Amino acid sequence: DDDKDMALMNLTRLITHAERFIQPVSQDVLHEESDEPELILEAYMQQALSNINALDLLKNELQNTEELLNMKLDTVRNRLLYINTVVSLLSLTVAIGSFIGSLFGMNLINHLENDDDAFRKVVMGTCLGSFGMLALLSYVFYRAGHLPKII
Repeated sequence: DDDKDMALMNLTRLITHAERFIQPVSQDVLHEESDEPELILEAYMQQALSNINALDLLKNELQNTEELLNMKLDTVRNRLLYINTVVSLLSLTVAIGSFIGSLFGMNLINHLENDDDAFRKVVMGTCLGSFGMLALLSYVFYRAGHLPKII
């Protein structure tokens, strides 16, 4: 039955040599006439499988490219988070220095009004305290693994 179907698919032979297909058709004729359509169908099947393999390769390349881009975007996001953390640490230290300055600006009696070196001591103490706090917080974040190593 498969040979008969294949032989009848050969339309050119069916039209040009119609006498070979008069019923009942012998098995030899069916087998002989089914070879060419079978070869053509096999060639098309191989071409289709080749196209499927090419599409699978292209799909894998797209997935790899997508993963690479996601990794690059993750790297950029991590750098931005690092910069945000450093800026936050700097803001904290400046805010603490500003807080100390605002405490002394309230005109409250603190017994430093008569000391000639009081302004210099407060400014130096505030600056050193702010830088010390920045160094301490940076060290703590670095040890905790939240800040990357700076080379």
